Amino acid sequence: MKGWQTKTLDQISTNLDSRRVPITKADRVSGEYPYYGASGIVDYVADYIFDEDTLLISEDGANLLARSTPIAFPATGKYWVNNHAHIVRFENLTTQRFVELFLESIPLDSYITGAAQPKLNQTALNSIPIPVPPLPEQRRIVGILDEAFDGIATAKANAEKNLQNARAIFESHLQSVFTQSGKGWVEKRLDDVCAEITVGHVGSMATQYKEGGIPFLRSQNIRPFFVSLDNVVFIDETFHRSLAKSQLRPGDVAVVRTGYPGTAAVVPESLPICNCSDLVIVRPGPTANPHYLALFFNSTVGKELVAGRVVGAAQKHFNVTAAKQVSISFPPVHEQSKVVAKLDAFRVETQRLESVYQRKLAALEALKKSLLHQAFTGELTQ
Repeated sequence: MKGWQTKTLDQISTNLDSRRVPITKADRVSGEYPYYGASGIVDYVADYIFDEDTLLISEDGANLLARSTPIAFPATGKYWVNNHAHIVRFENLTTQRFVELFLESIPLDSYITGAAQPKLNQTALNSIPIPVPPLPEQRRIVGILDEAFDGIATAKANAEKNLQNARAIFESHLQSVFTQSGKGWVEKRLDDVCAEITVGHVGSMATQYKEGGIPFLRSQNIRPFFVSLDNVVFIDETFHRSLAKSQLRPGDVAVVRTGYPGTAAVVPESLPICNCSDLVIVRPGPTANPHYLALFFNSTVGKELVAGRVVGAAQKHFNVTAAKQVSISFPPVHEQSKVVAKLDAFRVETQRLESVYQRKLAALEALKKSLLHQAFTGELTQ
C-alpha cells in the first residue's frame, strides 16, 4: 500500500518491561490502583509502578492461543503490572490503538513458545512484522474500526440479551410445572414410582476403553434433555456383560452425580445397548413418564433439590440414597405425557430462537474479523 511501511514493535515503541517489579505479599494491600496481569486487571492494590499511557500485551498464559480475551489492552493513570504482561509505550495514542487492533487481527501461534505454558517473549514480540501507514491513515482506520466495533458491540449485547430472554422464558414455563401443582397431583418419593434406582460403574476405566464397541456414557455425555455422543468412549461386549448393574436401557433416566449434579437425559431408542460410569440410573415404573422425570431434574426446582442433597466434601456428587429420597409432585401418567408434550414444544421453539441468536452472534464476530483483515491489508474504505 502506498506510504505504508513494515516495522517491528521496537522500532515504533519503547518497551518498559525492565521497570516491572514482582508483587510481594506485603504489596498486596487492598487499594485504588489496578494491578494488571496477562489478561487484564487482577486486583486493586495500594501502590503503583507506572503512571502513563501504555499498551499491555500478554506475555504468557493459555489466552495467547485461545484468544478468548484480547491479548493487548491499554492501561492509563497509575497502576501496577506483574511480569505476565509486556508494557509498551508509544509516541501517540493513535499508533497505540492501531497496533492494539493489529495484534487482535493476526494469529500468534508461530511466535509463541512452550506447550504446557505458552509464552510470547520480548524477542518474539519484536519479530512480528507490523504494517504501519502514515499517521493520518492510522487515524482514519482507527476511527472507522472503533465506530464499527461500537455498533457491533451494541448488536452483540442485544443478541445476547435476547438469547438469555429466550432461555428464561423456557425456564419460567418449566419452573411453573413443579411449583403450581394441579388437581389430582400427588407428592411421591422417587423410589416409590421407580422400578430401580442404581449407579453406574465407579472406578478406573482407562484400560478398558476400545476404538469401538458398546457406548460407555460418562457425565460429559449427559446434557439437559439429551444424550451427546461427542467424545463418547467404548467398551467391549465381555466387559459390558460383566457390568450388569450399570447397563442402560432406552427409557432410563441418566442423572449426573459429579460435576453438574442433577443434569438429566432419557436414554433414547437409538441407544438400545449402552453402559455408563458414575451416573445415577433412574428406571421409572408404569406411573412415571421418564421424560417428565427429566423435566423435573433439569428444572430450577430439581436443581435446587439436588443441590441440597449433594454429598461429598472434596468433590460434590449426587448419590443413590439421595436420589431415592427425592420428592416430586406427580399428576396421573396421562397428564404427565401432556406436560411433556407442551414443554417439548416450548423447548423446540427456544432452541430455534437460540440458533437464530447464535448465528447472529457468529455473523457479528465474522464481520469484526473481516473489518480487521480489510484494515491491515489496505482495503478498508469509508
